[in-house]
Amino acid sequence: MDRSAPTVRTHRSFFVDPRFLVGLALVLVSAVGVTWLVATVDQTVEVYVASSTLSTGQRVTADDLSVAHVRLGSADDRYLEPADIPSEGAVVVRPVEKGELVPSSAVGDARSDDDAQVVVTVSGPVPSIIDQSSRVTLWASAASDSGTTFEAPVVLVAQAEVISVIEPTGLVASGTEMHVELRVPRDSVASVLEAMANGASLAIVPDNEPLVEK
Repeated sequence: MDRSAPTVRTHRSFFVDPRFLVGLALVLVSAVGVTWLVATVDQTVEVYVASSTLSTGQRVTADDLSVAHVRLGSADDRYLEPADIPSEGAVVVRPVEKGELVPSSAVGDARSDDDAQVVVTVSGPVPSIIDQSSRVTLWASAASDSGTTFEAPVVLVAQAEVISVIEPTGLVASGTEMHVELRVPRDSVASVLEAMANGASLAIVPDNEPLVEK
């Protein structure tokens, strides 16, 4: 027997199980999907937040607002972004409460001479739900000829905006009258001043719908 003859080795072919390839593909697809989902959820945009309550007619600049990073999804075009406000500022066309995101619809080119501010004296306490930027209806009851009674109340100004409620102090605090600063249409100022000059009894009633977007 010839022991010097070379040994012939056979090479075993490598078999790939299709199930292994399917499993590998599923893992890769899952990893890509998770990465895309995390990147999508983590996307934030810069929008303005009211640093203080913004009233109708007030002119604001970027210095009056704060910037917040929030996730809004498809609603990001509904709120004011830093690029939306011009360097000279913008005019508030409806109130925004302190700490709220500023809606894009809340600022614009409003004419500052459309409204006027007036302080009225109302009878009795002001409802507790009324505060700055509340929308109210101003009612007036004209004094009778005798001066001892009042006629039926009528609407003097609809949808006036409260700028501030002036709390009485000192001896006046024990009275039944309150002073409220209102923003009213300029063409209503004359009728408001006339009612006060003629001794009409004034009252404010909160409107059902709030001005501020929640």
